[in-house]
Amino acid sequence: KNPRISFVSSGHYPYDDRIFYHQGRTLVENGFLVQIISGKINLNSYDSGISLNCFEGFSVPKREKIKKFIERIRQFNPDVIICSEPLPVLAAGLFKRRAEKQIRIIYDITEWYPSKKNLINKKGIPKYLTFLKLLLLNLLTSFITDAFIFGEYYKSRPYRFLFPLKPFIYSTYYPGLNYIEYRTPRLLPGKLRLSYSGKISREKGFINFINVINRLSSICKSLKINVKITGWFESDEDKKECEIFLQNKNTNINFTIEDKQKFIEYVNHLYETDIFIDLREDDHENQYCLPIRLFCYVASGRPVIFSDLKAIRKEVKTEKFGFLVKPRQTEVIVRLIMRYLENDALYYNHCHDARILAETEYN
Repeated sequence: KNPRISFVSSGHYPYDDRIFYHQGRTLVENGFLVQIISGKINLNSYDSGISLNCFEGFSVPKREKIKKFIERIRQFNPDVIICSEPLPVLAAGLFKRRAEKQIRIIYDITEWYPSKKNLINKKGIPKYLTFLKLLLLNLLTSFITDAFIFGEYYKSRPYRFLFPLKPFIYSTYYPGLNYIEYRTPRLLPGKLRLSYSGKISREKGFINFINVINRLSSICKSLKINVKITGWFESDEDKKECEIFLQNKNTNINFTIEDKQKFIEYVNHLYETDIFIDLREDDHENQYCLPIRLFCYVASGRPVIFSDLKAIRKEVKTEKFGFLVKPRQTEVIVRLIMRYLENDALYYNHCHDARILAETEYN
């Protein structure tokens, strides 16, 4: 009998690169029967041997959402349920209580909970009350959980401290190299290709990124800079602020903006970037968050310039393929970009070393 695995998420789309491409497909290739349930979009299909049974739960009350999760879990009748957030763990726990066979629940932790995004638009006492409520929910669901998967070291620490007897593994954000091939990099004279992907906001470093591009274009007036932005706005305030910056760009900068893409489409665009730059704010939460896309950049064999975060220093040998910086030090970052443009040996050595690290360690 082939074991049955359900992935349940209230915050990730069914084609999430970790859940679908890396975890789900890997399990199918090893003989498991796999289902993905997402509360982000209406979808009922079968892809790559994976059953996708999803619903759009944006405006659905939490109690009703739990019912929808349980209904879909029951239809598949899994042996193991892997959850990405506390709400699916609650649903899995309720299903397990009435199941006629032994069920194991695994909590796959890749984000802080509660995090900044859970408290957005809340101030004063309501903010602290919401934080406390979500913290207690997370403790309850962690108690229900049979085991943990941790995406990174720092996010594992509170759970390992509070639940030292629960089994766990680390399964970090390394991509499968079957998805990201190595294409020989080539810097074109007088041109530079840059990109930004993910949530478009000041907190995620978009304004820092734009400041660097504007300053670089002012210094190197003959340099043609093509910038591809792939992402989404989560607030009208972010959108308005970023649009103002884009309207005031210099004439030697060309921007293209695209919506969030599926993993495979995103990978195909990696090769159109010469240097990957990520200048997210180095606040307390970001300091202890390991950026997922960093390992895709490494696998593509391109240099990186990233905010100097403790999580990166803990787990990644960035000195072999890039630089860590203070995200608001625009002049320093511009000089680093110019070093790459003026020193072919440095650029191509970092490209080569990045791919070697992906092939030997980060995959």
